Amino acid sequence: MTPDLPLIGLGHAAAATAGLAASYLLIGALHDHSRWRRTRILGRVQADLAVVLFHGEDAAAAAGGRLADAPRRLVLDMVQRLAADLDGDADDRLRKLVGTAGLHRPIRRRLRSRAWRRRAQTAALAALLPAGDPLRLRLLTDPHPVVRARAAEGLETTDVVDHVDELTELLDDDVEAVRFAAQQALLRVDARAVPALDRYLRTGTGAGVGWALEVAVNLPDPRLIPALELHARADDDRRRAIAIQALAPWLTDMRVLVDGFSDPSPLVRATAAEAAGMIRAEQLGARVGRLLSDESWAVRQQAGRALVAMGPTGSMILRRHLDDADPYARDMARQVLDTMEARHRAIAPASTGGS
Repeated sequence: MTPDLPLIGLGHAAAATAGLAASYLLIGALHDHSRWRRTRILGRVQADLAVVLFHGEDAAAAAGGRLADAPRRLVLDMVQRLAADLDGDADDRLRKLVGTAGLHRPIRRRLRSRAWRRRAQTAALAALLPAGDPLRLRLLTDPHPVVRARAAEGLETTDVVDHVDELTELLDDDVEAVRFAAQQALLRVDARAVPALDRYLRTGTGAGVGWALEVAVNLPDPRLIPALELHARADDDRRRAIAIQALAPWLTDMRVLVDGFSDPSPLVRATAAEAAGMIRAEQLGARVGRLLSDESWAVRQQAGRALVAMGPTGSMILRRHLDDADPYARDMARQVLDTMEARHRAIAPASTGGS
């Protein structure tokens, strides 16, 4: 009997191996079937979403009914990918779908998740909740900075207008990414943001003031002039520079630029020169010309560009500095004039050929 024992052991091993292989095959088949089924459902959800968003009312209503019966998690994942990229009629249809498909409750559940990654991923969906829902803005004060930044990025324009004071407070956030997101949200708003921005600029003293000044540059409004004039005399050179840039379109008193030309900071001097060129302040041409001798190359470059922007008056001043005693002024004047002449030669043949 003993010689047969190894054969019996081999038989058991073969059976075990065959069983294990069969199990792997079965698991693989089930996995492939599950993946195929999910892909098929996903394809139907994507097709129905496209119908809801972009097709006629009858077809959209039928597709919306099918989506209401589809797996909510799958539909919500697709809606999350689309939420930030839609506007107009498609955005309105998406909001209606979220309500009819019963997605408000899972959105709220995700927004309350203990996992900050889940909250950050869901931040863009907060705007799809009904108006007045407290969760629409809850994430702006979330303890995690990534969530706060995503919440600011996902705000609708109407929410930004209604809660602009909260966004200006975020400009003082400890994390730069949050400050940037709040600034970008404010830049999406028109003059309706000016009163809150003006209040912040008059009273703010933190790091967010510089970010708010950059918003003011891109939101020119004469109501901001008094606040901007305060910051044009600030201790921080970056604030002074941005304030001068924001004030440029409204300047009637040129003392702001004249003071900027002699500022101890090269950043401010360069910005003042750039502003003089932007508004073509020919009456300041001689003062700008003196900046061609500045110790900072950036200031000299901006002075040259400003003189070009002043037209014939600036060109005359540049030519006068070709014989300047200061080599910096001579070199910059020559460089700017040579560039002007090269551009003129490049344009002249095309103009002649077309006439």
